[in-house]
Formats: sequence, structure tokens, C-alpha cells
Amino acid sequence: MAGTVIRSRALEDAHPHPEMIRSGAFSAAVKAGPFLYVSGCIAEDLTKDMAGQAREEFSFIELVVKEAGYALTDVVKLQAFITDPTNYSAYSAVRKEFFPEDPPASTAVVTGLLIPEALIEIDVVAYKVNE
Repeated sequence: MAGTVIRSRALEDAHPHPEMIRSGAFSAAVKAGPFLYVSGCIAEDLTKDMAGQAREEFSFIELVVKEAGYALTDVVKLQAFITDPTNYSAYSAVRKEFFPEDPPASTAVVTGLLIPEALIEIDVVAYKVNE
């Protein structure tokens, strides 16, 4: 692999499906040069509304980037996959909570997700010059 897998017990324990990370099915994130690629995540509590699911996902993403030595201010690209366009404004409001100034480049796609109860899946790319 051309990058370094970011893994820790804290990330496994915080992930909604830790067995997926422990089994090697995917990595929470991979650092490649100055870039950090954070895998798409889905909320653990799928009974929450869009704002609740998005907030849970952004909180996990924040944990992942911090674990790798980055901050949310290092996020340069964000992708959100949402199941219902009428939920976009709720997602957007939560995104502004986590990125209040100078938000990253973003893409939102309306699509179906592998887990039917999920309303949103989010992934990000962060960039930080190595010190």
C-alpha cells in the first residue's frame, strides 16, 4: 500500500461497526503523503433524523482526523451522499456547525445507500504539509 493505515482502539471503539475495521474489511483512514483520506461513514443510531445522523458522522470524522494528527480545518474536500434531497438543508446546517468558516470544497449526491435506514454517508480528504 502506498499509504499508512490510521488505526487505533479508540477509532475501532467509536465506529458503528468496529468488526469491519478489525477484520480488515476497510480502514477508517489512510494517510498518503500530506493527504488523509477518511472512509465514508454512516451513523450508528439510524433512528436519528438527518441532523442527528450527520452530527454523529461529523463527530466520528473529527475523531479520525485528530487521531491522524490533523484537524477539521485541514479538510479540503467533503463528499456527502444523501438519500432524500429534502434533507439537504438539515445536513447543510450541521456541516456549518463543524466548518463555520472557510468550508472545504463539497459535493452532495442524492443516491441510495447500502444500509437502507441511513440518511447520509460522509467522507472527507484532509491535507496538511508535513512538519
